[in-house]
Amino acid sequence: MEKATLIRRIISYMLVLTAAPVMVVLFATVMPRRSFLLVAIVMAAVAVGAFCLNFEKEKDNGARTVLTAVFAALSTASRVVFAAVPGFKPIMSVTMFAGMYLGGDAGFLVGALTALLSNFVFGQGGWTPFQMLLWGLIGVAGGLFAPVLKKSKIALCIGGALSGILFSLLIDVWSTVWMKGTFSLPFYLGVITEGLPFTITYAVSNVIFMLILAEPMRKTMERAVVKFGIEEFRPVPSRKRNQKTEPLDGEGSRK
Repeated sequence: MEKATLIRRIISYMLVLTAAPVMVVLFATVMPRRSFLLVAIVMAAVAVGAFCLNFEKEKDNGARTVLTAVFAALSTASRVVFAAVPGFKPIMSVTMFAGMYLGGDAGFLVGALTALLSNFVFGQGGWTPFQMLLWGLIGVAGGLFAPVLKKSKIALCIGGALSGILFSLLIDVWSTVWMKGTFSLPFYLGVITEGLPFTITYAVSNVIFMLILAEPMRKTMERAVVKFGIEEFRPVPSRKRNQKTEPLDGEGSRK
């Protein structure tokens, strides 16, 4: 990776890892509760800005943008399709895959847009910015740990389970602050206990979707990055797979 590319990548990660959390903290502590949609739009703009910082070659720009949009659409649609099963949705898995194969900036954008867009169906509220942050960070984690996640399905399953558990625990922080007006440990522990079935469902469903989607996603994305010439994410030949890569033809807070 060239030095200029590395610098842009570091800046984009710093942007989403500082600006987005600060916006959520300000919203939860000092901003009016009715400003949730404004905060959500600003966070989406931050996500887009971080993504655009990594634009390089013209061909790469268009390809990464299209693929990122496809991931965002897939993740958003999956939340609606699985609406009848609370907590059992492939959102976190799809978002992590986006980070793995397109970079953490794209992963954050996919997670943030999924929360913002799907909540036009499920209902916008104070939970929207927090969901955008948490799902976005899952995408960032997918990008940061991509080398490990791509090599091992065990690591992929562990990452999926941990992301589900952490999402549940952190969304309960928002629930506590939103309902109590401040953080209360006894109340938070009560919320965690009450939401334990959701936590388990998040973790288990993530593992299931990781296992189901891992191989199809790998094959599709490896073909895509070769077809569209996205050099940075071009797959490294594996010793176990010595075949040529064929060209590509062609989810309120608990809901």
